[in-house]
Amino acid sequence: MKKVFISMLLLCIPIIVYAFEAAYEIGSSDILEISVWGEEGLSRQVTVRSDGYISLPLIGDVYSSGKTPPALQKDIESALLKYIKDPHCAVIVIEPRSKRFYVEGQVMQPGQFLVDRDMYLTHVISLAGGFTEWANRSSIIVLRYAQDKQIRLEVDYTKIVKGKLKDIPIQPGDTIIVP
Repeated sequence: MKKVFISMLLLCIPIIVYAFEAAYEIGSSDILEISVWGEEGLSRQVTVRSDGYISLPLIGDVYSSGKTPPALQKDIESALLKYIKDPHCAVIVIEPRSKRFYVEGQVMQPGQFLVDRDMYLTHVISLAGGFTEWANRSSIIVLRYAQDKQIRLEVDYTKIVKGKLKDIPIQPGDTIIVP
């Protein structure tokens, strides 16, 4: 029984890892490595433009924003079929720049940061070096855009720390303002 469980677990690990990697959506400003096997001249690093396209030799502009790396890989391979017999390529996200958020106001290190994992407001304050002595911890504002509308969330950090309020998840594009 123990061997069966271990075998099943080992079989599931690649599926779980693939599902996690496949879930990443490419966005504007991301840096991608496009490797076309056997075609050095076609392999290169590209930055996703603000219009969502990347430019590659032979095939020109390819829309990539909102696609997963495996989906973009298939699109590139399909476009290369006109020029190369049985093309194979890899799409690797080198730097996920589209996943930025911003922290302003009374923190030690305001600036832009990357959402590189599940992040919450308490993590953000730590990343920004903590509060300054004048920070108003009970009136933090999170500005978020959803469906072309701005949402303004007012958050009391002291209630989060005391367990009276649930920590706020941070999303790409959020601006956190500490008055």
